[in-house]
Amino acid sequence: MASRTTTPDRRAGTGRARADRRDGPAVRIALGVVSATLLALAIGQPLWRAHLTAPQYPQGLELTVYGNRVEGDVAEITALNHYVGMRPYDIADFPETKLWAPAMLAAIAAVGVSSWFGRRWPGRLARLFLWGIPVGALLDIQWRLYQFGHDLDPGAALRIGGFTAKVVGPTRVVNFTTWAWPGNALLMIWLAAFLLSFGVSVPRGILTAWRWFREEPPYDARRREREGRRIGEAEAEAA
Repeated sequence: MASRTTTPDRRAGTGRARADRRDGPAVRIALGVVSATLLALAIGQPLWRAHLTAPQYPQGLELTVYGNRVEGDVAEITALNHYVGMRPYDIADFPETKLWAPAMLAAIAAVGVSSWFGRRWPGRLARLFLWGIPVGALLDIQWRLYQFGHDLDPGAALRIGGFTAKVVGPTRVVNFTTWAWPGNALLMIWLAAFLLSFGVSVPRGILTAWRWFREEPPYDARRREREGRRIGEAEAEAA
């Protein structure tokens, strides 16, 4: 009788087949629909938000950046920035905003690619693209903040040195403290990328944890087994 030998390639193929069965078409399509819905809703959500506070503004000032506009207390903030020589916020100065809608359409297409190809390399690249969109947006905003903080008018009423506001976290300039954080649009894109990347594993992990808590934890079972052996050995010696 010929012996059956399992090669590494065959084992790897078996592992991929099992993964494909777990991540079946129905599961991938369901996660794709949810992710595409999140991306469609994210188009009209803010990309980035900032809240400015100062003694003369105890309620604070808000600045909200969308993919195609800037909203909030823009006029008040622009007037304050004028004193230190900063340019006004004008969406026409940000040509990259024209890429927002095409990028989101490409993201929705990437969801389809991820759902169709699953764990194969086109699906992995599609998910990597989704993870990278918020990172690229934050890097672009950080670059713009650097430009605004260093391109100062030398003839301004209040002269300060160049500064770089943080795209995430607090920044203090003169007597103003600014807190900045990613907007809902970027968070929704990350959530869509998370669902496509790990969505199948999350319910399985929750179920495993639930069973683990309901049953005896493994380390308790091993400890009970060791104690049983010690008691058995002690009784054997006493006999």
